[in-house]
Amino acid sequence: MIIYGVNPVLEAIRSHPDRLRYVAVAREQSARLQKVIEEAKRSNVAVRTLPAQQIDKLAGRGVHNGVVAEVHEAAYADFDDVIARDETKFVLILDGITDPQNFGAILRVADGFAVDLVVIPEHDSVGLTPAAVKASAGASEWVAVAQVTNLARTIEALKKRDYWVYAAAANGDRADKIDFSGKVALVMGSEGKGVRRNVLEHCDRVVSIPMFGHVDSFNVASAAAVLCYEVVRQTRK
Repeated sequence: MIIYGVNPVLEAIRSHPDRLRYVAVAREQSARLQKVIEEAKRSNVAVRTLPAQQIDKLAGRGVHNGVVAEVHEAAYADFDDVIARDETKFVLILDGITDPQNFGAILRVADGFAVDLVVIPEHDSVGLTPAAVKASAGASEWVAVAQVTNLARTIEALKKRDYWVYAAAANGDRADKIDFSGKVALVMGSEGKGVRRNVLEHCDRVVSIPMFGHVDSFNVASAAAVLCYEVVRQTRK
């Protein structure tokens, strides 16, 4: 898989250099590209210098900032292994997020608020594609992401491990009035459909963000940021 952009490539080098086959930079090098080259050489990652047109071709239509890297296919975390760890307390479940820009932005949120695991379904959902990795600005290298076959069964598995599962929806209880102590799993749905009914019925409680303006909703990444902040505000004092 080809990833592209300064931040995604830098974070891939810093977090999992063994996954990189090579880094390729444009011949016309900026100070930022020099930093990538230095990091790659420090981590014993092969560096190639290529014409700009070849970098364009490797990155497809992506905005690459003059750097691409070939990596082994994204390694998804094992759901059972991660939730079995004592330190796993906060899980973010994404139901039907198909836009790589939204997914990447949510991964930035997950990294910023120390989410222990992001869970996505194998079908009808975007995965760790090059576009999502780029949109995450490198956060995808630091956040554990697990793919599961069935979200309803996944939620029931979390509940057996003493998680309280909260679904985000417009008609829920105010998030700032809820006690998020203990193990928390937060379910975010797509902007168009929200959390699906067959997933919603397995959740313990529905939560919402109080709004005071004229537009009813945030996009899903903004909503995830607000709700993740509220969980962290209460649990990481």
